[in-house]
Amino acid sequence: MNLAIYCGSAFGNSKIYEEQAILLAKKLSKNNINIVYGGSKQGIMGIISNESLKLNNNVIGVITFDLASKELENENLSTIFKVETINQRKAKMEELSDGFIALPGGYGTFDEIFDVISSAQIGYHKKPCAFLNINGYYDKLKEFLENCAKEGFIKQEHVDMLIFSDNIDDLLKQILDYKAPKAKWEK
Repeated sequence: MNLAIYCGSAFGNSKIYEEQAILLAKKLSKNNINIVYGGSKQGIMGIISNESLKLNNNVIGVITFDLASKELENENLSTIFKVETINQRKAKMEELSDGFIALPGGYGTFDEIFDVISSAQIGYHKKPCAFLNINGYYDKLKEFLENCAKEGFIKQEHVDMLIFSDNIDDLLKQILDYKAPKAKWEK
């Protein structure tokens, strides 16, 4: 099984983000789950990829030529795919992955996870989309999405399909037990 990990190229302002990324790497390795991620050695991305490699886990990176040329590429990865654009990067990561986990991150992380959530809602894939809610990072996002459903812009089942947990074991169990809802336009 391959899980895409979307996370920050920064470290964040609390050590807990790094600690949880290391713990996630350990739990994924223990469960023989490989990592697909953005290929960088920066921030939390570097932490989870390097920790996974130390544990002899398979780590697949997908990075743009531009980002690789800026010396951001983790050159120790099991496999690296280089692509021209961010959209190609997202598409390749989706293709290679059986599910998706967003750790805390910024615009890139949000873009990546919402891209696969949107595809899941439409029915282009039936893979789980999860948020590792470290330090309550995604509490306000979950609240916002609930409000979107309340206001009639997202179906409640497409909010409920998202996995939010601050516990890695619980998150992985929900991913493994995931059943996709009907697609938005499916009768």
